[in-house]
Parts: sequence; C-alpha cells; structure tokens
Amino acid sequence: MAIVTSLCVDTADTPASVYPQLLDVGAQQRRRVYWQCTAVFFATSVRCNAGISHLFYTNDEAPACWGGVDYRAFLDQLGVQIRQLPFAEFCPPPSFGTEFRNAFYKLEVLREMARPGAAAGSILLDSDCVWTRPAPALLELIRQPGTLLLLDAEPDTGPDTKVHGLSRRDIGNLYRQLDPSYPVAVPLHYGGELLGGSRQRLAEVAAELQTFWETVVREYPTAAPRFASGRSLFDGDEYLTSFVYNRLAQPGIDASPFIRRIWTSYRKTDVRATDLQLPIWHLPNEKNQGLPILCRRVLDPHSAFWRTPPAELPSYLGRFLGIPQPLWHPQRLLILARKLPRLLVLLRRQLSPKPRLTLSPS
Repeated sequence: MAIVTSLCVDTADTPASVYPQLLDVGAQQRRRVYWQCTAVFFATSVRCNAGISHLFYTNDEAPACWGGVDYRAFLDQLGVQIRQLPFAEFCPPPSFGTEFRNAFYKLEVLREMARPGAAAGSILLDSDCVWTRPAPALLELIRQPGTLLLLDAEPDTGPDTKVHGLSRRDIGNLYRQLDPSYPVAVPLHYGGELLGGSRQRLAEVAAELQTFWETVVREYPTAAPRFASGRSLFDGDEYLTSFVYNRLAQPGIDASPFIRRIWTSYRKTDVRATDLQLPIWHLPNEKNQGLPILCRRVLDPHSAFWRTPPAELPSYLGRFLGIPQPLWHPQRLLILARKLPRLLVLLRRQLSPKPRLTLSPS
C-alpha cells in the first residue's frame, strides 16, 4: 500500500503552464510553493498513516533548498521515497490549452502506480491536500483487489447547473461527439485531486486513458476538442479523466466520506464545521496562504505540529488553514499582508491607461 503525491515544474522541453491560483507568483517562487505543499502533505500523512509507504514523483531535478532547509533531505528523513519521472508522454501539445498543464503529469504517475511490481494498492492525491486523522477504513478499502476510489467534484449540481460555464449535460454532449456510443448522457465530473485503488483497477484506468489520449491527439492534430462554452477538453486533466471514469464497466467508489474540496479564499468560502471530521482536506486556495505558514512549523522538529496529540491535530491544522476558524485569523492575515505589494502592482498595471500608438508623418 502506498500514499503518493507529485510535483511537476515547467522545463525548457515542455510548454509553460498557466497556474490560475498562482498568477502573481514567479516560476522560482512557484517551485517553492509546491515544495512547501509537498512537505506539509507528507508530514501530515506520516503523522496519520504510520507504517505506510510514501512515494513522491517529480520531474524537478534542481536543488530544493530554501531558508537553509533542504526539502529533499527533509522528505528522506520522513521516509518518503523520491522518484524522478519525466513529463513526456502525457504533456498536452502547445495548441491544446495552457491551464493546469502540469496537472497532466499525474497521468505519468498513474502509469507508474499501475506497473507490475508497484504496490498492490495506492492512493494518489494532490500536494495541496493535508491529512488530519488516521483513516483505517479508507486504507482498507484501497487494499481490496477490485477497488477504484474516485471523488465526485460537484455532488450538489444538477444536469444543467453551470460550473465555469459548463453543465454536466454540456460535457456529455462533447463526449458523445468524440464517441457516438458513449454510454452516459449526463456524466459525473470527477475531481483530479484523488485517485485510489488496487493495482489491477489502476492499470485498467491507465490503459483506457492511454487509448483515449492517443485517439484524441491523432484525430485532432492542430487543436483540442472544445465544449460549447469554448473551454478545451485539455483545460485541466479532469475533463479527460472523467471521460474514462464514466464509461468504465465497473464503476468507482465515492471517496466523499473521506475527502472534500474546500474553498477558503477571502472571496469564496464553503467551509463547514463537519470538515473537522474528514481525514483529508483538499485546499486549492491555501497553496499561497496557510500552507506556507504551516510548512514552517512542519520543518521545525521542535514545533507544536509534532507535539500536538493526534486527536487535536485537525483543530491545530485548522488554525492555519481556515477550518473552521474565520478567514481573518491572525496567522492567515500575515500571508495576505505579504501578498499586498504584489497585488497593488498588478492592480496598478490594470488601471494604467494603455499607451496610444501615434504615427509619425512621413
């Protein structure tokens, strides 16, 4: 059994990705943000999942040292196995969209998890997830031979509810254009933050994804298929993977009792008091907010993070991540204050009058 996450950086050999949640962050700072997330992910998992193997896949070959800390050495001390893996086969062509391009790296990782000789069961999570408590029922589920664990990312939406301009029926319409025999008219939209199961089921998914990928790239050589809203099938890995998940002969098991995608931004929040009972939080807004603050505690072997009793760990983590405390908690305001100068620069650029083009008389 293995708990897995990954980190993909832009390289000279791959087209650059757009990171919608880190638009004001440069490439090197972005690397640091993702390494911080990775450190917190594995530290919380080690605290909650003692004795379980931990694997970390990355295409980042550069030293990962900030603030006098070698992050690779830190992960090694935790017992995490670091495996270099290039971003090659599943990197979308440049014309196929740029949002969340690095998310397709998880397809490379999936293939590794499905290879003969890999762990009998694995769970792949995004690095901006944190473990809050042990989850023996979840781990036991993954150990079972026929398990495939998936997360419905939009459980409260109806067939025609628009999310980012797309309904599930809209998604199904494109799926049927790509495959007239597609069996589901209104598919579920599965989140990319979690994929777990037995090696056998992961191999089934990997094979289906490989076939679908090759078919799309072959039949759409210059531009990716697009939904009616204009979004590309490759604007994130979830549209592609959901195509495969929805037509599997043996459906997956819902992971929602164990994890939720929680929005904690200052503009949008859906935090619930019951989140404190969940074993895993997925926190997309916290990459550049609470997780960097928490990372400093994680890297300090004498901090309260390592001394907090297991039963109190969810509340401790919630202090930094806005669960369920108000979003103006002092610890989190430190991050917002640090971001203000950069945000003011971006605002000034937006408000500045555009230079007018004048033609010199000939």
